[in-house]
Amino acid sequence: MKKKIGILTFYPMHGGGIFQYIQSMVDALAADKGSTYIIFADENDNRFDGYGLEVRKLVPSNRSGMNQVIIFSQLLLGLRQPFFLRKDELDAYADIDLFMSPATSVYPHLFLKKPFVFTLHDMQEKYYPHAFTRTERFKRELRNRALTKSAKAVICESNYVKQDIMNFVGADGKKISIIQSPPPDFLLRYEAKPENFAAVRLKYNLPERYVFYPAQCWFHKNHIKLVDAFNTIVNETDEDVSLILSGSQQDNYPKLMARIKELGLENRIKHLGYIDYEDIPYLYKMAQMLVMPTLFESVSIPIYEAFALGVPVCCSNVVALPEQVGDAALIFNPNDSADMAEKIVTLLRDKPLATALAARGRQRVRSFDHKEYATKILSVIN
Repeated sequence: MKKKIGILTFYPMHGGGIFQYIQSMVDALAADKGSTYIIFADENDNRFDGYGLEVRKLVPSNRSGMNQVIIFSQLLLGLRQPFFLRKDELDAYADIDLFMSPATSVYPHLFLKKPFVFTLHDMQEKYYPHAFTRTERFKRELRNRALTKSAKAVICESNYVKQDIMNFVGADGKKISIIQSPPPDFLLRYEAKPENFAAVRLKYNLPERYVFYPAQCWFHKNHIKLVDAFNTIVNETDEDVSLILSGSQQDNYPKLMARIKELGLENRIKHLGYIDYEDIPYLYKMAQMLVMPTLFESVSIPIYEAFALGVPVCCSNVVALPEQVGDAALIFNPNDSADMAEKIVTLLRDKPLATALAARGRQRVRSFDHKEYATKILSVIN
């Protein structure tokens, strides 16, 4: 009898790269016939309805304030009881043999005492503690230790993060598998429709030349330093170029907009907010480059998206990004706005370099094989 594998996809569409990471994992496993895969999703999430897999939709009970307190208390005391789960949830999860959790979450697998595999994406709170409240840091510590201790296996996307898990959580390295996730499969075979370019440009009122940065307004995404670098470009060069930002307008967003206004860059920097997913490839392809000034990133999904779509990349030299891009991007120090500005201008002006980097990026990402990716995940599952 086939094993039933539950894939937990409870993650918001506006939640950044993990949303795409989940998509890639489902893409990879959907073709496997060795097990029965059951997707667990929010009641209004329709993205996996056409995959030919069973999709069980529900409203997770872990989101209520009271249940969050119960979960925190259980993590603190080392308990793994499903006290807060409703009967419909218990029934929905009852026949699952193994859970796959692409997000670093404790719901529901930690409390069901069933085997599970989870992905730990990063431990940035250890490097930038000031970007998290004391409570957030404590919760992350409890969560990561509980999950790592109880999981059958842990997946991460770079050797850098594997070392962090071993150093900060004390995990056995044999329990940790490094499996880099490719971009969603549709991007690798994406064919843009020529008639859509003008429509997308009009829809978002895009300038002729722009640098693109899609990211949530979290502290580590380093928007402020990027704005400072762009201010240098505007004031010290003759480049007629704009900066287009996208992502949810939360967290550091007010500080970002205040800085743009303070520097008088409202006409050169535009924040689009959330972008319809079908429009994103066109925003990439019309951009002069993707810039990725992040302070901390295990693996950057937007970089893989840019590579897949043939767009040059200019990015930070931090954490696992050099490991990710190899020779296919121009890198800079994300704490040095002058260096960032210099590298962006270099890529704007050096067309042969931009073309070469785009070609290398495309070749690099095309070396990813969803079948090979699936094989690696299946080896962990088995």
